[in-house]
Amino acid sequence: MDGSRPARATWTILWPLLLVGLVVVAGCLSVRTTGASSVEDLQAEDAYNATYAKHITKLHADSVILQPTTTTPGVCNRGGTKQGCFDADAVLIRDLRETLDALAAAKIPPRYIEADGLLRQAISEDIRGLELRNKAIAENDDAAWTEHKIVLDHAIADLSKAHLAFPADNRPAPAP
Repeated sequence: MDGSRPARATWTILWPLLLVGLVVVAGCLSVRTTGASSVEDLQAEDAYNATYAKHITKLHADSVILQPTTTTPGVCNRGGTKQGCFDADAVLIRDLRETLDALAAAKIPPRYIEADGLLRQAISEDIRGLELRNKAIAENDDAAWTEHKIVLDHAIADLSKAHLAFPADNRPAPAP
C-alpha cells in the first residue's frame, strides 16, 4: 500500500456513517405539496393563514369563559351572571371585528376567495348573534334572546362550513 488510499477497513466503517448522515440530512428536508398555482399564491395563502391563526387563537382564548367547566357553568349559561355574559360578549364582538378587519386587509389568494367570503359572512352572523344577546340582556328583551340563539347556532354551523371550504392541502388552523 502506498498510503494515499484509505484502507478497506476504514471504508467499511465510514460508508455506513456516510449513509446515515445522508439519511439524516434528507430527513431534515421536506417537500410541501400544494394546489397553489404559483409561489406567490402559496406565500399569500401562508400569510393569510398566519393572520387567521393569530385572530382565531385569540378568539378561542377569549371564549373560554363561555365554556362550562367542573367549577363554573360558563358565564352565559344558567348560573352565570348577566353582566359577566354581557362583558364576555363585548370582548368577543371586538375580537370578531378585529378578525374581519385583519382579513379585509389581507391579500386573498385565488383558492381562498370563496371560503374567505363564507368565513366573513359567518363571522358577521356571529357578531349579530352576540349583539342580539347583549341587547336581550341590556333591555330584558325576550324576543332578542330567542333570536340570538338561532343566529348563533347558524353562525357556528356556517363557521364550520366556511373552514371546510378552504383547500384541504393548506386549510387555515385552528378550526374556528
